[in-house]
Amino acid sequence: MTAPALKPDDPDISVVVPVFNAAPHLLATLRTVQQQTLSNWELIAVDDGSTDASASLVAELAQSDHRIRLVRQANAGVSIARNRGVAACRAPLIAFLDADDLWHPDKLLAHLERHQADGDLGVSFARVEFLTPAGRPTGLVASHPQLPLRPPDLLCENPTTTTSNWVLRREVFEAVGGFLEGLSYSEDLEWLLRVICDGRWRIEPIDRVLTYYRTSAGGLSSSLEKMEEGWLRLIGEARRYAPELVAAHFAAAQAVHLRYLARRSLRLRGDPAQGVDFMVRALQSDLPRLLREPHRTSPTALAVLGRLLIHRARAPLASPAPPTPFIHADGPTRPDAVSRPDFPATLVSVVMPLYNSAATVRASLESVMAQTYTNLEILVVDDGSTDEGVALCRSTEDPRLRIVQQKNRGLAGARNTGIRESSGSFVAFLDSDDLWLPEKIQRHVDHLCAHPEVGVSYSCSAFIDGAGKSLGIYQTPALHHITPDLILCRNPISNGSCVVLRRQVLDGIRFEANLYGTTESYWFDDSFRQSEDIECWIRIALQTSWQIEGIGEALTLYRVSSGGLSANIEKQFASWQRVLDKTATYAPDFIARHGRRARGYQLRYLARRAIQERQPRVGVRLVHQSIGTYPRQLLEEPFRTLITLAAGYLGVLLPASLHSLLERVMMRVIGAMQRLRIDASARRHPDSRASKGA
Repeated sequence: MTAPALKPDDPDISVVVPVFNAAPHLLATLRTVQQQTLSNWELIAVDDGSTDASASLVAELAQSDHRIRLVRQANAGVSIARNRGVAACRAPLIAFLDADDLWHPDKLLAHLERHQADGDLGVSFARVEFLTPAGRPTGLVASHPQLPLRPPDLLCENPTTTTSNWVLRREVFEAVGGFLEGLSYSEDLEWLLRVICDGRWRIEPIDRVLTYYRTSAGGLSSSLEKMEEGWLRLIGEARRYAPELVAAHFAAAQAVHLRYLARRSLRLRGDPAQGVDFMVRALQSDLPRLLREPHRTSPTALAVLGRLLIHRARAPLASPAPPTPFIHADGPTRPDAVSRPDFPATLVSVVMPLYNSAATVRASLESVMAQTYTNLEILVVDDGSTDEGVALCRSTEDPRLRIVQQKNRGLAGARNTGIRESSGSFVAFLDSDDLWLPEKIQRHVDHLCAHPEVGVSYSCSAFIDGAGKSLGIYQTPALHHITPDLILCRNPISNGSCVVLRRQVLDGIRFEANLYGTTESYWFDDSFRQSEDIECWIRIALQTSWQIEGIGEALTLYRVSSGGLSANIEKQFASWQRVLDKTATYAPDFIARHGRRARGYQLRYLARRAIQERQPRVGVRLVHQSIGTYPRQLLEEPFRTLITLAAGYLGVLLPASLHSLLERVMMRVIGAMQRLRIDASARRHPDSRASKGA
């Protein structure tokens, strides 16, 4: 490939500078262009609706230097500003320069000589040195990428560091198109990925520092979150033109990108918890990939964790708030009702199965009546109780409450009866020993109304003990991209009390049967006395097109009961095995692909439960059985597997008192980390907290 012939008055290189409220640094940036050893250039500064003196500074400088031009536009973002600048360029080579970065005097000449010597080079870049916000050199230089640069390298992090470091052929820009409009983060990485996937041009470095990148300490938290959101949009775009690339390298790319964000949070002194969250999720995404670069992974992991521990030591973690502040001995104190003008007040049917739960049902029922969302019908299904639970419910005065009684059919049967008796557009389930936070239903109604493609909405859960006291640990499941195999192997929905779903979803899995002398409609399988919920969720995922999605807040308080676990291990596993057997009758290929993995993870879960219930020998046996069933878990989730195994052996080897002390310390650490993940998830998905501003 050869560049088009230059006209006598054409510049060798066009420089595009997007400008938005950059007055403090703009003149210094423009001076580094004027000081270039290559003098045959033009500079197009695109003012993106600045409200400070930026535009006037450029205009004044242009009066004394004919090579500088000012283009104005209403504020539209950096991508559109760069595209607008390129449209005004005349040179065959284009360089970008952000309005606060600086160049070495040899920058343009070095790149021009490189492109003149290599007609197949599409984009050149050099090394980058980082500056402080005040513009002072830090001595830190960006690492140099290994050659050749491949598409997977551009899927995870930007080896060029910044667009200020590029010089590219104009024909490349015209061939692959401009920057994506509306994408303000990762727009540069997405453009480079398009170039390298096109295959006609190379992207290669110059091995010297030619660009100086000014870091910024302002707005770090929001910018890091937006950087992750921008990267996820990049992935969505890449799926259109390189689906096989994304499918093969997504996990590794996500791990590297999250590690980069963790490292960036250190460099710019962001929230310590945010840095830890990035690093934890990076390790969970693809641990083997990160371990292949220990010189980058280990220092980053140690640094973010150490910074968090120092921060916590200076400001000790506050004791967790009581899990049920809205419940008192003399009854509930009900918050003011919240009205939502955004959506109509959809009726939500709350189905509460009741079986011999007199000790807890009043608190559970009061947590429903204390909901800020008030358009509820509350259906308590007495499943043949023999204690005082029904009488306690009858003593509750609330016109929304209705009690339905039946002979004992089990949890699935009670839920089915509640569904038959309900009339709401949304249906929520609450077991009679669990609790809800007051905003629980409001959050889910907002979530479902805002996302019409989502049929099942669930939340994280906080664990409480038998007395209702917080245990300080949480269920923090995956919230997005919920697939049938994820439900089978990990059940991110976790428990029935955290779910609110659309009636249309239930309509999609309804079946007719005659189990008790008359034909009735069913949704849960009444023949299951355990694992009935996961069997139902799998059917929804496999047999309907509804999406399943979570809310990153602990809105459900899940009561953990103790005792009798070891005797029930075989019963629990046999019940869960029935889920596989039933699913295999209508989705045999699905079970053939994922059944073994699911068995391994289920055995590991039961091992963890056994250890928690002071049955470490049972736990050790189960975790060994788990690894034997599915050895790949040591690669997929080595941390969880090895921690479970170590906890079991420590339970066997250590005195009970020492093991209990160690367990309490570990639970506090794990709980703090889980709390950080929940807080970080809420920051990443602010729409899930929309009702807080009501």
